[in-house]
Amino acid sequence: MNQTPKPMTFSYDHWLGNYKVLLIFMVVFGHLIETFRNLDGNDSVQIVYNIIYLLHMPAFIFMSGYFFKEVRPKRIISFVVLYLIWQSIHEVYLAYVNEKTVDGLMDGLLHPLVPSWTLWYLLGIIIWQIVTPGFLTLRYPLLISVLFALLINANPGSITNFLSLQKVVSFYPFFLMGYLVKERGWLADGRIRDRLTSPIGRLTGLIVSVSIAIAMAVWTKNGFDTVWLFYRDTYGEFDVPVLKGALIQLFLYAVSTVMIFSVLMMIPHRSFGERFDQIGIQTLAIYLLHSFIVRLFRDSVPPWIAESPVLLIGSSFLLALFFVWILSSRPVVRLFRPLLSPNVNWLFKKTPLTQKL
Repeated sequence: MNQTPKPMTFSYDHWLGNYKVLLIFMVVFGHLIETFRNLDGNDSVQIVYNIIYLLHMPAFIFMSGYFFKEVRPKRIISFVVLYLIWQSIHEVYLAYVNEKTVDGLMDGLLHPLVPSWTLWYLLGIIIWQIVTPGFLTLRYPLLISVLFALLINANPGSITNFLSLQKVVSFYPFFLMGYLVKERGWLADGRIRDRLTSPIGRLTGLIVSVSIAIAMAVWTKNGFDTVWLFYRDTYGEFDVPVLKGALIQLFLYAVSTVMIFSVLMMIPHRSFGERFDQIGIQTLAIYLLHSFIVRLFRDSVPPWIAESPVLLIGSSFLLALFFVWILSSRPVVRLFRPLLSPNVNWLFKKTPLTQKL
């Protein structure tokens, strides 16, 4: 009897995939409330924002490192082309909304190495992939990456905008940590994973996460500057001595690291359906597309919502869910595929070596 061939499938880790869904939701949600956190009476918005930023980019970059495999020239060039495409799109969009002249537009297009808003992450992916093999030859790669991050933030003459180097260097320890965790198999199927996702593990993760969130809320109430979480300014710009600045940065690194794992421990490891998995697969597409919608939201939200913490947080939460769902849908991804997955094959010579790139 002839059997119907089974459809081809690929291995999908639902536990880590569900974590990526949460993180990309937090990215969109955080960006929706970002510009309204400093309005009078919006202290609760500031607290929610700080808690989100303590986790979402460190964890997002940690996951990028976890899924990093090896340096492939074709993959790196694909990211370079992807960055140039979206940097140009951002420049054209900003020129339109800001009513720039043609000269202003051309000036932006001809200076692509100062990334527009969220695009620093693409530059980070490119740079992190290139430097990681070199770091892995060192005896203490993670420690050295942290030292580099402290040095670039201690130097008052650091270049903060060019290639977003300050942010790229400062966030790199999370990328490298993700890769090292994968290499050691700590999150793979086995005893450690079973313990992390056991009922006791989930309860522990919940207690730790809530405790950190409460501590951040109290710290925010006592004047914590959110800009510390952006890792884009030197210690001198916070008017603190180098030693104190380095200690604060190390403390934030430690807290974010604990938060990465405590939240991960609470994530279900079962599938919520193919459509939900699609969100985890399309996180980069959501990341690239959402910034334009966020800008429209910021310009159109009425004052009576912007000035009401409950309405702002509630509406932003629901909109973030909607945007994440829509932007990850197959029709949207298919529509923007040429911009999300540019074909770079024409850049390479047709040789046997090309097949391995």
